[in-house]
Amino acid sequence: MTRAAGWIVKGLVVLACVAYPLLVHFALSLNDTGIIRVAALSLPFIALAYWALMHARSKRLWFLVLLATGGATYVLVRHDQPGLAAAYGLPHAGSYLFLLWFFGRTLRPGQEPLITRLARRVHGTLPPFMETYTRRLTAAWCVFFAAQLVCSMALFAFASLETWSLFINLLNLPLLALMFIGEYLYRVARYPAYQHASIATTIQSFTQNSSVPGSVRTR
Repeated sequence: MTRAAGWIVKGLVVLACVAYPLLVHFALSLNDTGIIRVAALSLPFIALAYWALMHARSKRLWFLVLLATGGATYVLVRHDQPGLAAAYGLPHAGSYLFLLWFFGRTLRPGQEPLITRLARRVHGTLPPFMETYTRRLTAAWCVFFAAQLVCSMALFAFASLETWSLFINLLNLPLLALMFIGEYLYRVARYPAYQHASIATTIQSFTQNSSVPGSVRTR
């Protein structure tokens, strides 16, 4: 793939990440039962199936995941608007549950925190204060992921569907961006003499090998 084609693909991925939450939000707000509804429900499965086919090592496991989530979606959409809304929320909940597990499992005793490991890949040896910081940052991301799940469940249970959809669809990416930017600004201000990786480098490094948990690279 040429560099130009690579940038086009990346641009299309970014466009899809921005457009899909808008699609879901409008489908919920308009109570659409036509093509928008079909697209909103189908696109996550298509994307996950493509990723599993191209990158996943355990394709059989991911086939079972797709089968289970597809069955859950079918059951939910048969229960009118609340069930349909819950089906739309599955990608959001599933993503943050996976990230919470992915980061949190590395905080167990005897494990190296994920961000510590990834920072070491970029910087080599880390001073003790950065080892402490990256451990705490791994925990902070876990708190962020858990907060997303708790807020989503609370809004789904007690607020209107439009408010809940606004949170999981329209505010999702801005909140992620705020987390990245806020952490970067804090880190630069807290450790001004340390050489810091940029946000773009962090994201690019994280996504390079994300299909293999033991070899993910970032920071």
